[in-house]
Amino acid sequence: MTPDTVIQRLEREEETARAEMTALQERLVALEERLAALSVTRRMLTELFDAPPGADETSSAEAPGSEKEPSPSKKHSESGKAKQAGPHKTQGTPRGAVSQKIVTLIVSADRPLRAREVTIALGRSAPSRSQVEAIRRTCRKLAAAGHLQVLGTGEFTGTEGAA
Repeated sequence: MTPDTVIQRLEREEETARAEMTALQERLVALEERLAALSVTRRMLTELFDAPPGADETSSAEAPGSEKEPSPSKKHSESGKAKQAGPHKTQGTPRGAVSQKIVTLIVSADRPLRAREVTIALGRSAPSRSQVEAIRRTCRKLAAAGHLQVLGTGEFTGTEGAA
């Protein structure tokens, strides 16, 4: 075998390996999105099935976005390294469709999520830094409003009252 033939063969192998790696990365992103969607669905179904009788009537009577003081049982005490940013009370539901999706996604997740993970779960497969920062800002605002908690590690989680 000549050196040129060996080099050409190695280049073909590299191209094949890169193509397989790209396909696996795309599959990973798709699986992460699917996992996030399944987690949200599981969470919502669990809440629906665990709701006391007549709870549907009360929630349908309230206007979406109506400002309501949470019951004392919904408030929580902070534990571990989780800290609530801003006021301790939740003011109704978050405004805007993206904010509502973010809260639903984070609250229903099995673990705290980083801003990049939230961005990917919202459908941005290869998010830019500015997209991740925009989601991080939104998460911090939602934490300040009492909808989320910010962990010292830069991760976001739901409030205990929302869990």
